[in-house]
Amino acid sequence: MQELAGRLTELDPAAGESVRVIDYFDSLVAGGAGIESIVRAAAILSATSATALVRGRLIGIDADGARMTPAAPIDTTPTDAPIVWLHRDGGPGPNDAMIIDRAQIALSIILARTDPAMSAVERLVDAGTSRVDREAAAQRLRLTGPIRLVAAPPHSSHPVAASTVLATREGAVWIGVGDVIPAEGPVGTSVAHDIDDLPRACDDARLALRLATEDHRVVDAAELGVLILLARTFDPSATPHPDVDALEGLDERTRAVLDVVVESESIRAAAVKLSLHHSSLQARHEGWTRQLGYDPLSPRGRVRFLAARLMQRLA
Repeated sequence: MQELAGRLTELDPAAGESVRVIDYFDSLVAGGAGIESIVRAAAILSATSATALVRGRLIGIDADGARMTPAAPIDTTPTDAPIVWLHRDGGPGPNDAMIIDRAQIALSIILARTDPAMSAVERLVDAGTSRVDREAAAQRLRLTGPIRLVAAPPHSSHPVAASTVLATREGAVWIGVGDVIPAEGPVGTSVAHDIDDLPRACDDARLALRLATEDHRVVDAAELGVLILLARTFDPSATPHPDVDALEGLDERTRAVLDVVVESESIRAAAVKLSLHHSSLQARHEGWTRQLGYDPLSPRGRVRFLAARLMQRLA
């Protein structure tokens, strides 16, 4: 990581500094650093004082790394997730957002390690956990019957019985155990039929989270139907299918319009949703067919479009 940072610094100093920030916090977490060390890192890297709110406790560190009397921010939204802020006059520094983000992720991971309930969640969703250990974790959390898992970005806080933050290939992911689908996204969710089904449900909830969009911010894996089987086959290292390449060739606006058209009963219904004249959409139909290589409004074409769109969003 340090070698990469050095190379990047020569090409793009800002990018190189961002990599150093990531490496700094990753190293602290890997080394078992405590909460105060993370706040101190935020202060040192930003060269200004930093404060964190962790489970109702304020921790303040000045730019030299010494403790200071913390000051609560004027506006703090109540949340169980750790919050970090920097005290800087004259506007934010170039890496402040990155430092705050990485510090909050590091604090979430540390809390997950130290909270017995959070450790129980990790054991529940880990496919390598023995059934005996998974049963013990479920009993600790008093879980019975079908269990809903919720996947969300790492700083999320939703009303669940217990939660943790997992390190995954797609980055840190917040996992909650509960029985209610959160109203606010981005969120992916899936139900485990029993405790043996929890690892599968966790994977499906993470896939559903990756499919959440601005228009569909809460995605339940059950609503995907048979498409969840396709999503499970996604391999980021595989060569994209030509249907996915064709979608990549379209601009984002065209893809968004096609999303509405394909999911609507007719061109006229789609035009109403998009506040466009139906003749305008009808005129684009031939162009879409030529660009995609199939008619996205035919029954088979709709299936191909939806499948390609799903794989594109997972990429």
